Amino acid sequence: MSSHRFLPTTELDKKKLLAACGVNSLDELLKGIPEAVQYSGTLAIGKELSEFDIKRKINELLKNSRNKNSYLSFLGAGVYDHYCPAAVNQLTLRGEFLTSYTPYQPEISQGTLQALFEFQSMIAEIFGMDISSASHYDGSTSLAESALMAMRMQPNKKRILVSGGVHPEYVEVLKTYVTNLGIEVTVVPLNEEGKTSSTALKTLLGSDVAIVIAQSPNFMGCIEDMHELSDLVHAKGSLFSANVTEPLSLALLKTPGEYNADIATGEGQSFGLPQSFGGPYLGLFTSRLENVRQMPGRLCGETVDSLGRRSYTLTLSTREQHIRREKATSNICTNQNLCALWATIWMALVGKQGFIELAEQNLAKSEYLKSELLKTGKAKIRYGKTNSFNEFVIDLKISSAEFIQKCVENDLAPGVSLQRFFPEDKTGLIVAVTEKKTRDELDKYVELLKRFG
Repeated sequence: MSSHRFLPTTELDKKKLLAACGVNSLDELLKGIPEAVQYSGTLAIGKELSEFDIKRKINELLKNSRNKNSYLSFLGAGVYDHYCPAAVNQLTLRGEFLTSYTPYQPEISQGTLQALFEFQSMIAEIFGMDISSASHYDGSTSLAESALMAMRMQPNKKRILVSGGVHPEYVEVLKTYVTNLGIEVTVVPLNEEGKTSSTALKTLLGSDVAIVIAQSPNFMGCIEDMHELSDLVHAKGSLFSANVTEPLSLALLKTPGEYNADIATGEGQSFGLPQSFGGPYLGLFTSRLENVRQMPGRLCGETVDSLGRRSYTLTLSTREQHIRREKATSNICTNQNLCALWATIWMALVGKQGFIELAEQNLAKSEYLKSELLKTGKAKIRYGKTNSFNEFVIDLKISSAEFIQKCVENDLAPGVSLQRFFPEDKTGLIVAVTEKKTRDELDKYVELLKRFG
């Protein structure tokens, strides 16, 4: 252990630690590790640098780098470029929030617990569901946890059906979760309208299906008929779970509670969280009240203290680290305290009416760009007859990779190539439009399509 400005371990500390382990050196301590797996070379990370030199090196690396603030971004596919008021960042950076973690001692954690309780209340209201957890890692793990919850509720059923409209990366996470559990995951194909095929779903549904998972708006941006899907699933005795990667859409669309979903999950990044290269984000998890004891994660509840004053505490904590493994509902889920707090402040500042207005702007601007792109004759709207929210797929006359490259050279990221997820899809591009885009910025996109499409 060499001296380090941020690690106050002294040579004397080192000797005491080694002595407590019954060894005389670090090499002796690690002798249990086979030599065959030990790295004997030198890591190619260069020499150590001072703080000043590190900053200089980073600035050199960033000099020719592109960033979201200097580029127009129409990227979506589960991560959206929404506006976040400056007050959110300032309030979240308060010291008592910045270092928040699990509030094991309610007597000294009332602020954190109340914030989480408010978060749960807001998410439950937005989703139209009875109850919400105190958050999860992200949207994909929330979805996977919903499947595990269904398997606990119906242990004799070993099949899961997932709509082809669910985000492909979420499906991969789900498959990873159930790899060694003897559970079969089947994807239900989309129809020509870009929605889950009810015909295929009817064929695949059986008495051994524990849960069916669908997403709306789906990965292609299409709004699903979730009520129809929910009725089909329940008629066969299976559970129905809704996944929402763009929860702002729930300001205008029917909520999972309205179409009788048993579980509803989602991604909370749209609630003001920065895109930040893919995380950290915020998993949302809601359920019916009668299923609360099977919910993964933890719940904050309202109670009264010994003096009769309103107070908050962890009501249910069914993670493996809290209770016996065999009784736990999950062994890896956690709550994202800081991200949940960030989202809570954002939702409080935006308010109910602002939430609706933001959604209306997203829809209106998306529809404007969709119609203008169509007028160019250089692209088609893949599912033009199906309603969308703030995201849609266009089919280009050239490869999406070529179009993206030309647009990036002109300071605009035009969308996410579907080829990234489906190698055979070389011309499809997912385009997302949020409230941040102006008419001039939308028109710039149209002009680039005219030039390069």
